[in-house]
Amino acid sequence: MIEEDEPSGPLAAVRARAGVIVGVVGLVAWLALLWFMFGDVL
Repeated sequence: MIEEDEPSGPLAAVRARAGVIVGVVGLVAWLALLWFMFGDVL
């Protein structure tokens, strides 16, 4: 297991990764929504 010696390091990394993951998932979901709504038009 990874020892969390410094509390700010892992916490900051997890928060940064969570933000990136949420952003990517939101972008993909938004593009999928546009694709399913306007796919026949485009």
